[in-house]
Amino acid sequence: MDAYKVNLLPHHLQREGLIDIRKLAVMLAVALPAAVILGGYIIFLINYGAVKDELAETKSQVASLAPATARVAGIIRERSELEAAIAEFDQVLKHHKSWSGLLYDLGNIAPVDLWLNGLEISDKPFNTLADHKQKEPDPYASPSLVSFKGMAGTVPSIGIFLRNLNGLPYFAEVKLVKINAVSEGLEFEIIAGIKDEG
Repeated sequence: MDAYKVNLLPHHLQREGLIDIRKLAVMLAVALPAAVILGGYIIFLINYGAVKDELAETKSQVASLAPATARVAGIIRERSELEAAIAEFDQVLKHHKSWSGLLYDLGNIAPVDLWLNGLEISDKPFNTLADHKQKEPDPYASPSLVSFKGMAGTVPSIGIFLRNLNGLPYFAEVKLVKINAVSEGLEFEIIAGIKDEG
């Protein structure tokens, strides 16, 4: 048996089976953006909570790692200071010279009546000491000049010492700067330019 639906309402009140496309479009135009905005806001709140928790965890990790970070920074600073000290030490060792051989040779070549009162090794230029202009000293500069001051009994003793100094392998040039007669004998000063090793 077939069943029929009978709607006794007047025609303008009957809604069954009628879809108003315009009203549906307006409702969708209002509801869809509202749903997208509401969904985006909910996603934002979820992400905000997750990022906030992650930030709090990161801050706690940073706080727990702060002492280790300070130790590492101290170690890095100490290492750079030690590397600078090692570089300076290497520089000193590179320019180090042993003068014991020179002193031994001076004892062998000095005449009997000649003795040294002073021996100065410096990085001054070989020009006469009076012409030397003061400049900032280089702590790593190789010495370039040896100054011998002493006394002798005779002038030939000074000449022999001068000739023997010229024969030593340490010096490029040797000059007699002065001789003065004093009551004890002859006072002298000799300068010698050190040979470059390079």
